[in-house]
Amino acid sequence: MAQRAYFGLGFIPSLLISFLPILGCIFGIIICFQREQYGFAVLRIFFGWNILWIVDIISMCVHKDLVWLA
Repeated sequence: MAQRAYFGLGFIPSLLISFLPILGCIFGIIICFQREQYGFAVLRIFFGWNILWIVDIISMCVHKDLVWLA
């Protein structure tokens, strides 16, 4: 089974979370640590508040999951 974005939630709740900047960034950092991608987690801590948040929104719309940088 493929991993679902934001703690196994469905597409609509995950999409709504990705549009909330602060909550989406914090959850993105947690997801990176859960998927053991520590390098991306560090990038998200320093750059996730402005640039990587947009990448998460595009990833959710295109793939229905966080496949880029997570």
